This record gives sequence, structure tokens and C-alpha cells, in this order.
Amino acid sequence: MLAVMSTATAPSSTPELARALAAAAAAFPHIDAATQDGITDEQAAFMRDNGLLVIRNVVRGAELAAIQHETQVYIDNANRGVDHPDYMYKDHELTGERTPFRVEYVIDKGPACKALLGHPFILRSVEKLQGRSFVPTWDSMVFKNGGSGVAIPWHRDSGTDNVDTTDGSDYTFPIFNVDFYLDRADTSNCVWGILGSNRWSAERANQTITDLNAGGFKTSHGALPITMNPGDVIFHNILALHGSPPTTNGKLRRVLYYEFRRGQIERTMGPHIPAYIPLKQKVLLACQHHRAQAAYARGEQPFVYRPEAEFASPALAVGEELSTYRYPHHEFWRK
Repeated sequence: MLAVMSTATAPSSTPELARALAAAAAAFPHIDAATQDGITDEQAAFMRDNGLLVIRNVVRGAELAAIQHETQVYIDNANRGVDHPDYMYKDHELTGERTPFRVEYVIDKGPACKALLGHPFILRSVEKLQGRSFVPTWDSMVFKNGGSGVAIPWHRDSGTDNVDTTDGSDYTFPIFNVDFYLDRADTSNCVWGILGSNRWSAERANQTITDLNAGGFKTSHGALPITMNPGDVIFHNILALHGSPPTTNGKLRRVLYYEFRRGQIERTMGPHIPAYIPLKQKVLLACQHHRAQAAYARGEQPFVYRPEAEFASPALAVGEELSTYRYPHHEFWRK
């Protein structure tokens, strides 16, 4: 069953939860990254229409083990209560205890997270959805400790202030996060999402968020549980409604979030100033270089980043190592 929460908010019976799981299994196309090089046109259309896309077996074997090992260090730091702006805590909704839940700028913190940004299946799929001039914009880890995970209330990752909906660009070139699951997410701790909510008006989205969060985490309004295995990925549009309940049982669940935006939209609407774009393009190139050096990436066909002329990327010199991969968002916000 779901994690402990108000009995008025959770599916009230095992059959009810089973129906939700069956609906989720039927709703998403089956995509296996072990058998294709990137998402297809049909799968991209599903993502544009529905705002959520599940992809299985993206990160495997030695790469998955390396990222799990690397990120465990960050969790250990968080559990010790490290006082650093990249480590975030909040009071648990059920126990009241101060609980870690998020670590920012993971790409700056270790080689496996750097190499992950260069994953060719992901980059080919991002290019299909956003065009050649895409830019990596965010990198974070959100986690639920075994036995103590805070809720992630229903939300959109962003309002429409930095999304171009006036001419349908958000539907054609969606802004989205790539959610890399490093652990199994079952019905005790998985994310719930609402297909198609990326196309809702702000008014409808805000009212639904209010309804779903009132009195505890609810799973109505067509919400679907999205269970995941280690190495699976979700693409989620920043306007798609999603969230997860608090947990007081279950196992560790780590998710890395790498967000991408189309360069044209980032330049015109932000939220960062245009000078942010070439800095993050160079981060992407450097991370691709890290991937090329990783033993687990040998033999794969690397992605070639080829943005349009107006977004020509700064060159990365042979053997160049960046002094930082961490560009704090607040230093690049538009006024």
C-alpha cells in the first residue's frame, strides 16, 4: 500500500491501488533504451502531448553502480547534517524531524554525474524534443531516505513566466527534466503524475494543485503512480503536475534531475540571463569528454552536439578541464 498518510487521501483499498497501477502500465508506451538509440518520433509526440514519458534501462551495469556509489557520499553528508547551501532540509510532515531531501549541483561534485550528462541516448532524445540548440540548465538530486522521506507536494516545476505558450512553442519544444532513478521506486515512495496536465491553463493547474494537497497528499484527478527500477528514466515537462507522499517506511529512493531548455526560449524568456547559455554549453562539452574517458562508455556511439549558428558553442580545448561545473542560479537570474 501507499505510505502512511491521511486515510481520506490515499487509495482506500488494494484493488483501488491495483487499478491505478494497471492504468499507469497501459497509459505509457514501452520504451527500452537497451534496444534503441533514442526515442522515436511517435514517442516524442507522446511526450509533447502528455508531459511525461517513461524510459526503461537507460543507465546500466558499471555506470549505474558508479553513480550509486558517488551519490551515496552526498546522502551520507546530508544525513550528518552538513551545513552547506547545496544541501536542503525540511521538517518531515509526519514525524516533525528535520529531514534531508535535496542536493544541488551534483554535476560539480563527482565524475560519474559529469559523465551522465553526456549520455548519448538522453542527448539524442533531448535534441529530438528541443532541437539542436538545447542547453542543460539544472542538476540536482532529490531523495527519500529509507524509513524517512518528506513529501514532495503536488506542483509544477515552474509557472508559465519562462515558458513560451503564446505560439505553441512549449508543446513543440517542451522544457523538461530528465529524472534518473538510482533505486527502485514502488508504491510506497514513487512519484505520481497527471498525463496531459502540461497543457492545462495556470488557473486549472493551480486549482488542482490546491485540491490535491489539501488535507494531505491525494491521488485523485486522474493521478497515476509511476513505479521505476534502478536505471529507469522519466522525462517530465516542467508544467506537468506531479508529486509524491511522505514515507515512514520503505527503502532509499534517489533521483537525479537534469533539466534542459531550448536555447531560443532561454535567451528570450529566461529565467537566466543570456550569458548563462555558453557557460552551460561548455559544461555539456566537458561532460561529454568525461564520458568518453569512462570505461563503461567504451564502444557506444557518442552524441555530437551541433547547435545552430546563433548558438554556436564555445570551444573546449584538447585536455581542458573546467575550473567549475557549478554556476549558481541566483548569480544569473534576470532582474
